[in-house]
Amino acid sequence: MNYSFDELLTRCTICNSENIVNYTVDHKGIQIYKCNNCEVKFMNPQFTDQYLSDFYAQYQNKDFKHHRYGDDKNPRFAKHRDNINLISQYISPGNFFSIGSGNGFDMAVAREMGWRVEGFEVDEDFTKKLAAELDLKMFFGDFVKLSLENEKYDCVYMNHVIEHPKNPGEYLSKIAQILKKGGILYIATPNIDSLSIKLKKAMDAFGLRKKKGSYYDTWQHLTYYNPYRFSEILKKKYGFETLHLSNDVKQIKDGKVQNSAMDKFLYKSGFRMVLRKH
Repeated sequence: MNYSFDELLTRCTICNSENIVNYTVDHKGIQIYKCNNCEVKFMNPQFTDQYLSDFYAQYQNKDFKHHRYGDDKNPRFAKHRDNINLISQYISPGNFFSIGSGNGFDMAVAREMGWRVEGFEVDEDFTKKLAAELDLKMFFGDFVKLSLENEKYDCVYMNHVIEHPKNPGEYLSKIAQILKKGGILYIATPNIDSLSIKLKKAMDAFGLRKKKGSYYDTWQHLTYYNPYRFSEILKKKYGFETLHLSNDVKQIKDGKVQNSAMDKFLYKSGFRMVLRKH
């Protein structure tokens, strides 16, 4: 697919600040901007809606390298079960809404664990097939424009999703509307300031890597987060209090995720958050 881009953005996609600067460019020539207010980094200019529509129409089924659903389903079940067990430390099962449901493993696990489950995906055909397969209510299209009941859901679940949309700030505002007071938002996303990426950035600075900035994954990711700064802006602008913040662990043994006490030190490639709506 050939890239196509919008006009250059003049505001941050998370905090809406105009205090943004051109930060770097990756090996494909895609520009990355940084917000000096909330320190989020984002692609600028961003892909057009048409490009993204075409991309997501094939995203679930095409065997991209490093595709997030390219592995065996059993580890994915274990990972979602671990995530939802973590959520259950803070709230009892109720209405569960999955954003970016993917292959539906998260929804299947949540339902198995006693939640009343609904979900959302972008592509219409894929979503309808998945809803029929799982016998669940699902929505598709533009998440921000969906007609969803205010303060209906006890938990909104976003597992490696918030890095994908063009308008993550609008997603977060919508989530704040549909979550009940005291409801839980679960987010997992790549850590743009992980230990490995810091090393790669240093190597980039000395011209020691062929694919500068490849860790931005600009073929699919549009926004890039530091866990601590993201936690701050989620509280300040969107009213979400961070209850849990740790590495997003991917090591699985005998069907269980291998968490450890070291996971509070956010050095790995991804992080996960459990947040409560005030």
